[in-house]
Order: sequence, then structure tokens, then C-alpha cells
Amino acid sequence: MVYNTLFYLTIVACLLRAIVRTNDGLHILQLDGYKTARYVKWVHAHLKSCFDVAEILAIGCLLGFTLIYPGYQQTWLFGGLCLTWASLQLYRSFKKKKVEAKKPLVYTARAKRLFCLSICLLVVLSVSLILIAKGHPWRVGLFLFSEVSIVNLIIATLLIYPLERAINWGYLLSAKRRIKTLGPKVIGITGSYGKTSTKSILKQVLSEKFNTLMTPDSYNTPMGICKVIRGTLAEEHEIFIVEMGAYRRGDIKELCELVSPEIGVLTAVGLQHLERFKSVENITKGKYELIESLPVTGIAVFNCDNEICAKLADTTENRKVLRYGINPIPAELTDVMNATNIQQTENGLAFTVHNQEQHIEIQSPLLGRHNVSNILAAMTVASECGMTLEEIRSAVANLESVPHRLQLIAGAGNVTIIDDSFNANPVGAKAALEVLDDISRGRETAGGKKVLVTPGMVELGEKEYEENRRFGIHAAEVCDLVILVGPTQTTPIVDGLNSANYPHEQLIIALNLAEVKQYLAKLLRPGDIVLFENDLPDTYNE
Repeated sequence: MVYNTLFYLTIVACLLRAIVRTNDGLHILQLDGYKTARYVKWVHAHLKSCFDVAEILAIGCLLGFTLIYPGYQQTWLFGGLCLTWASLQLYRSFKKKKVEAKKPLVYTARAKRLFCLSICLLVVLSVSLILIAKGHPWRVGLFLFSEVSIVNLIIATLLIYPLERAINWGYLLSAKRRIKTLGPKVIGITGSYGKTSTKSILKQVLSEKFNTLMTPDSYNTPMGICKVIRGTLAEEHEIFIVEMGAYRRGDIKELCELVSPEIGVLTAVGLQHLERFKSVENITKGKYELIESLPVTGIAVFNCDNEICAKLADTTENRKVLRYGINPIPAELTDVMNATNIQQTENGLAFTVHNQEQHIEIQSPLLGRHNVSNILAAMTVASECGMTLEEIRSAVANLESVPHRLQLIAGAGNVTIIDDSFNANPVGAKAALEVLDDISRGRETAGGKKVLVTPGMVELGEKEYEENRRFGIHAAEVCDLVILVGPTQTTPIVDGLNSANYPHEQLIIALNLAEVKQYLAKLLRPGDIVLFENDLPDTYNE
């Protein structure tokens, strides 16, 4: 009787640990947008994190011992085993090493529903197994109960999917009715990169004359945009700027059906998310859904510095087409916003904007030559919305940096930080290195180290290795010290550095950001400039 009680208490301890592991799994699932297929892929790539090999082997050996001596479960040896195993499960549940998450788990209503269903399934499973295995010599195998937590979470995700679809449909219907009733002018922005910066710049410019609302942060999915429409969009908002993200064809079309944009801005078509779209052609068609969804009276705005966007602009019919760019645009094209004489210093950008017969000198505190393109996009749309170039120039002169996108920060000890941790595309990464180099050369007191900290770029599909290798080559031309985060995922960057004969003593490979901070504390000196380029989410922790 005593040994049976100890056995049940041990199962309770295993259940408690299963709940803790479910919580950890839910965090990753949330980061993956509750996409079951992506989560399964992550589990497959992180089997050691999801399953405890040492515990599985230990119980396997114990089951082998059961074959030899099945009666031991009624001895003090079994009682000691139960107490030891229960203590281990409790210790590993409450004394788990705390790793600060870059984006912690948020217990939204959806997360709570999924977590509760997962726990209910665990309880039902544990009770069922106890009843089935009652008195059986092999019941010690239930000590591995916590190992089913990840599989159980996947099953719960599949079971709750129909309910989540129904709830989402209700939210979409409610948001669609609300935005139609309020009737703001809707501007949609999409692209492989540049859309968040363009959105922020455009919002700041338009706010000089109109009551403008934009989707915050990276709220670029149906549920994120629904939340903004249902909770923030109000009758006084004249313009609503919507960032539109996509992981597959049809995503942007769904967003357009929700908000009905009148103006569509296509910032670029590139390799970002090639892993998910599978081909550049799919990316192109997916992004172009924004333009196709515009009404006949709609306005399509294209970045003609991007080759694919330029071709799309030339083939777009039945809608007004506006173009912008830094590179020369054919003189026969009208409705063009073009920039020349671009200069960059630590104080920002200066350039000349030509708009048909007019030209105007522009200054902005933003960094990065690619931001000239983002500013041009905003100027093009603002002009079409009725703002004069003088009004636009005044707004651009007072732009604030977009957080984590080439944001210049004064660090401790007279060290300058360039925070570009949200950027994750090849064009932006190269531009960030140019900013690092330009700022260093533009200073009166030269001599400080140019330091790069990066984990590299992801989701570039078959191009990922080559793009990261090329990034390494560019870094070798600029940087005095390179600190890479993640030994495995940064291998292509190392190959690029080596191909450029970068000195090995100027390269450091760290396991995580905590280790990076230790290196920086030892190596940085007054006058140094540190570029933080990209910051991968917790799903990419090695």
C-alpha cells in the first residue's frame, strides 16, 4: 500500500513537470504563429531540447531490471526509486535554469485556451494510464510521463484548430464591419523588406496634416490587424496605414479583403522568406496581391530601385502608378519621385528630391542610404494625399528613428551603438555596414574600432548560405572586430570572412547574447562603434 502511494505521488510529480514543459513548448509554438507544421519542424531540429535522453535511457534500464526482478516494486528499493524520481522531477520543474527570452510567452486568450486543453489532455492521459497499468510490473514506464508533453501539445493544437478558425472568422467579420463603418482612407504597405520603416516614416509625415493611425510594431497578420481595428481605430482617424506581411500566397489578398486599401505601396521583392514561399516567383505574386486588390481608382506605388518592382510597375494597368527611386528613372516616365546628391553623416541624411518639374533639398536625422528610398515612398504617398513638398520637407526633417532599425544610441563609456537588430535581409545588412563605415570615417577623432555583432540571416531558403557568406565578405572589408552569435548558424559568415583573409584573432564566436555582453565589456574602448545586426528569435537558439 505504501509503495503504491509513493508510485502515485511520483506520477503527480511527473505530471507537474509535464505541465512546465508544456508551457515551454507553448512559448515556441506562439513564436511560430501557432503553425503546427512549423512547430513540428522546430521539434525535429531540437529533439534534445524536447526530450530528455538521459531520463529515457534510465527508465529503459529500469524496465530491463523489471524483467529480471518483477517483485522489487513491493520492496524498499522501489520506494527509494519513487522518492528519488519524484524529487528529480520536482527539482527540474522549479530549479530550471532561467534563460531570459527575447520575446516572452504572452498568455493571450488563444494561448490560455490551448494551454488549458493541453493540461486537460495530460490529466486524462495520466489517469487512464494509471488505471491501465495498475499492478502491472511494467508500470514504472509511466515515470517517463513528462516526455509526452510536446507530443500532447501538438495533438491539442490539432484538436483546437476548428474552434480557433471559428473564433478568428468572428473577429474578422467584426473588424471588417467596423472599418467599413468608420471609413478611413486605407494605405497598405508590403514588401520583402522596408515596409515597417516606410510605415513609420509615412505615419510621422502624414500626422503633420491628418489624424493618422498605423498598425503598431509588426502587427501585420489578420488577427493583429483585427485587434487594431477593433480596439484602436476610431471615428477621428482620417488615414489608416496597414503593414501587410505574408508567408505564403493568398495572405495579402486576405488582408486586403479585410481593410480594402485605396493606396498600395510595394517597397521591394527580395529573398526574405524564400524558405516559406519556395521561389522568388511566388514571393512576387504574393506581394503583388496588394496591387491587384486595389480598386480601379486606386493608386499603386512602386520602388523602382528594385528590379522586380520596376517591372511590375511597367506592367500594371487600370490603376494610377507612382514610382520612386534613387537610381535614374527613364525621363519618359511621369509621376516619379527621384533622389540625387545623397550624403550621409553621423547626423543623418541629406539629398535632393526631384518631382517632375520641381526639386527640393531634404535633410533627415535617419541613417542609412536605403532609408532615402523609404523616405521617398512616404513623400510620394503624402504628396498624393494632398501635402505640399514644403509640408513634407518639414516633417521629414523631424523624423524619429524607427526602433531597432539603424537606431543610433549613445552607449556607456563613450561607445556608440547602431541598433539594427530588427533587420534581417541582405540589402539592409549591407546598408548597415555602410553606415558603420561612413560614421567611423566621418568622425573628427578617428581610431575607434568598428565592431559587428550578428547571428546572421535566416529564412532565405537555398540562397541563405550564399547571402550570409557574402555578408561575411562585406564585413571583412569594414569591421575591426566581428562577434558572431551561434557557432552553427554563422558558419557561412565565417566562410566569407575566411575567403576575404580576415584575421582570425579579430573574430569571436559566442554561444548567446549573454556571452557577447561579456566579450564587449572586456574589449570595448571609448570611441568604438558597435553594430548589432539582426537578433534572431528564441526559436533559433542553438
